[in-house]
Amino acid sequence: MEKIQNDIDTLLVFMNDDLENQGMTIQQAYFDFTEGAGDFISFTAKNGWSKDDLYKIIKICITRSLIKNDYGNTLCEIKITEEGQSRAISVKHGKKRAYELGASMQIATLNVNGPAQVGNGNTQNFNMVFHELEQKIDASGASDEEKKEAKSRLAKLLEHPLVSAIAGGIAGGISGIAG
Repeated sequence: MEKIQNDIDTLLVFMNDDLENQGMTIQQAYFDFTEGAGDFISFTAKNGWSKDDLYKIIKICITRSLIKNDYGNTLCEIKITEEGQSRAISVKHGKKRAYELGASMQIATLNVNGPAQVGNGNTQNFNMVFHELEQKIDASGASDEEKKEAKSRLAKLLEHPLVSAIAGGIAGGISGIAG
């Protein structure tokens, strides 16, 4: 199982590195992994993979929405998704694989009035969620003292090492929330 995870990481990092080297976004670039095409040759030569190994990992990544093919069942117009790019960046920068942690741990109670995503193996935009919480606190009818306390408690939650590790360091980007 670890080999599959490492192989997925290898493919995603390859794709993200190519985007960064070309200065392209995930919406702009397509990869051509058909046998003999440039991306196929570059990837298999660099990593020593067979065609079957590469195609197996591509199928797993498509199934997990880490990459996608907008044009059916071909290998010539593959795109990395936002989730795939996030994973590649985390892997490249040595973050713990928070996406592989089990969901058997309860950290706190979360009440949500609006769209939310909670689960095992999901990629979430933590910055957006916590900034929205901050905006809702500011817009509430609570006193300034209550707003300050709520923001302080939210910041304290984000400072906890376990929360920070699970969030993959993403929450650290909004550490000024209690200001």
